[in-house]
Amino acid sequence: MAEETTTRGPAARVEPRAAAPRPARGRGSSRRALVAASVGNVIEWYDFVLYGASAFVLAQVFFPQGGSAALLSTFATFGVAFLFRPVGALVLSHVGDRVGRRDVLAGSVLAMAVATALIAVLPTHAQAGVAAPLLLLALRAVQGFCAGGEYGGSATFLVEYAPEGRRGWFGAWQTATIGIGSALATVAVLVASLSPQTLFTWGWRVPFALALPLGLVGLYLRLQLEETPEFQRVRAAAATTRRAPAAEVLRSHGRTVLVGAALVSGATLSMYVFQNYVPAFLATARGVPLTTALGGNLVGIAVFAAASLLFGRLSDATARRPFLLLGAVALVLCPLPAYLLDARGSFWAIALGQGLFGLAVAPLMGLVPSVLAELFPTPVRFSGLSISYTLANAVLGGTAPLVVAWLFTATGSGSSFVWYCSAAALLSLVGALLVRETGRRALARA
Repeated sequence: MAEETTTRGPAARVEPRAAAPRPARGRGSSRRALVAASVGNVIEWYDFVLYGASAFVLAQVFFPQGGSAALLSTFATFGVAFLFRPVGALVLSHVGDRVGRRDVLAGSVLAMAVATALIAVLPTHAQAGVAAPLLLLALRAVQGFCAGGEYGGSATFLVEYAPEGRRGWFGAWQTATIGIGSALATVAVLVASLSPQTLFTWGWRVPFALALPLGLVGLYLRLQLEETPEFQRVRAAAATTRRAPAAEVLRSHGRTVLVGAALVSGATLSMYVFQNYVPAFLATARGVPLTTALGGNLVGIAVFAAASLLFGRLSDATARRPFLLLGAVALVLCPLPAYLLDARGSFWAIALGQGLFGLAVAPLMGLVPSVLAELFPTPVRFSGLSISYTLANAVLGGTAPLVVAWLFTATGSGSSFVWYCSAAALLSLVGALLVRETGRRALARA
């Protein structure tokens, strides 16, 4: 048979290269990706949240003022991490959209683990003076940089690996594992607190030291994974690869970024207030034993993680927007009753208050990973998701504990932050009203 040839004249138009077929994906590979990404996410958020769970102790170890002033300084350092999250989001999402999701996730979990473990060996203020909180500040900045790429990367990875009709469920594991990582951080601090005579000498260091072996486990698991089928398709079709994914997002998807950030803002602010600030507030300002405050918070975090998975599953069976609207309205209404329960100070009252909050915020935060991933096309998904999420966190989420600590210092009223949370939740309601339904659509590929 004669060999077929194609003649190209000077005016011939070169056809764009056909997109490579989507790589085959079985249920087994999807489950492995779900497990490995989720375990890695648990470890990374254990590292990041541990600072907030330890705020009551760190305030006394690193800041000599004592009382509310020390707690205010601790949460100011907490907020520094969120200034570096947008930087990490821009840098790491650029690499993730250009080079690959897997390698970014592997690198971020290792760097986060090292930074967290180094906190365990820092000198205290009594030993090194002002150098101690400055070193803590620097390590917190590294944590923020890593977290900036972790959320967008793991959410993108999970949703792109999800079988058809299960993106809400897979994405909800991103949120649930943040809850599980937070719960593990709380348990670690609780265990360290069982011996008050050693807690403020060396006991507080143990939970931070655990970050290094946990990080090595996360690194190993993530390196065993392949790139997502969606990213493999884009990399094979070089014509669709963006040279500057973040610039493409800001130029062509600016409205989507703002809607996504609005959707996240009220929810993430309220989470940092109730799950990070409230336990330290109860222990410092209300005289509640630290173990009681953290134990009640642990129940609330468990409710949040379980409810996030439930709403993720339900959104696959029905639609996403109704649950987003439900969560936004619940967030406007629930801070006051949740706080009134917390303020009673008993374990069960705190557990009920934090559980009520966890149930209210779950419809929103449980669906945020899948909704944001579905709003952006594959070539810029990592960047779009990361920028939307970290914009909300940098502006409102990271500053929340500092702002509410200042509000309490200025007003003397513990209920002052309730209205702050409810007002911020209105932004999430606006986002939920503006976002389009994405659950029934195929992932955008260009």
